[in-house]
Amino acid sequence: MQKRKIIWIIEHCEIKGTYPFERAVTLANLLQDEEVILFVKTANEQLLDKLAQTGLNIVKFDRFIELKKKMRELEPHLIIHEGKDTQVEQIEMIKPFCSTIVHFDDFGMGAQLSDCHIVSLFGESHEEPHTHELAGSYAFAVPPNLEKIAHQILEKPDSSIKDSLPHIVVAFEDGDSNNLTYRTLRHLTQLQIPLKISVAIDDEYHHDIDSLKMMALSRKNTVIVQKADALLELMPQADLIICNANYTPYKVAAAGIPCITTAQQDNELNYAFTREMNGFIHIGLGRKMKQSIIQNAVMELLLHEQRRERAVRKQRSLEILTNNEILKNLLLDLAYARHNMAHI
Repeated sequence: MQKRKIIWIIEHCEIKGTYPFERAVTLANLLQDEEVILFVKTANEQLLDKLAQTGLNIVKFDRFIELKKKMRELEPHLIIHEGKDTQVEQIEMIKPFCSTIVHFDDFGMGAQLSDCHIVSLFGESHEEPHTHELAGSYAFAVPPNLEKIAHQILEKPDSSIKDSLPHIVVAFEDGDSNNLTYRTLRHLTQLQIPLKISVAIDDEYHHDIDSLKMMALSRKNTVIVQKADALLELMPQADLIICNANYTPYKVAAAGIPCITTAQQDNELNYAFTREMNGFIHIGLGRKMKQSIIQNAVMELLLHEQRRERAVRKQRSLEILTNNEILKNLLLDLAYARHNMAHI
């Protein structure tokens, strides 16, 4: 059978961070038996360098209108859009040249024209979902580096405190526009109990790091870890993670680690994944975070072993590490027109 021509269109979106690129690369690598091309739009040179090292067919573009000619020439069997929310006009531009269009986490009007909309950042809406919409925790693709770390953690299923000092990891990915890293660390330094605190600082953090370092000096066993994959490096030692409510909680749930989430942006307030039913404590909007609320949440998880065990059990029951196979098969079904959306 003829190989399917599969096109990814990935546009950088500030509030979604770089994970959409990670998901595209992860899934594209799983579909290497097909003909795969990634069209990417980002001003992040570090990210472009990283993409260039994947060995995938990467094509840069600057304006969406450029894709009309490209899609007409390529006539792909499947187009997958990631990252920035789309407009109706954009999808109308490329739809005539492809039989099936898939969108991931698109909250623009253009998603209504897609044949399948796969949503991991699903909300708590009580409205009936659109017939072409598939929402669930399986929509998070697990990058290989996360998969490796998660397997290491899962080999030791005990949720008890790992060392003499409880270890809290603070990790606000995707830019941390409201500097919740600083706010959270300030509140944690006021806790009058012995703790080890590690603050993960990745390449997208653009605030003053010296102020974090100065604060870390004011409390014993507090360190700033500045690396591209700081969170992944710290996860195996973490007894508790405090993070934003975007894609990061999926990384935590893949391994199963007690976790407190707070919304980095207003839109994150609506995401339903980071709730008690999935093993998280969600404390609302980060820029309005009160010291008493975060400190109470921390103490609840550190002092009550049964509470930690319940959180870990709920996260691990989601079986996030099986997601890649589900997504691979779904995309192949769509590429080969084996799908019937009414029965997926």
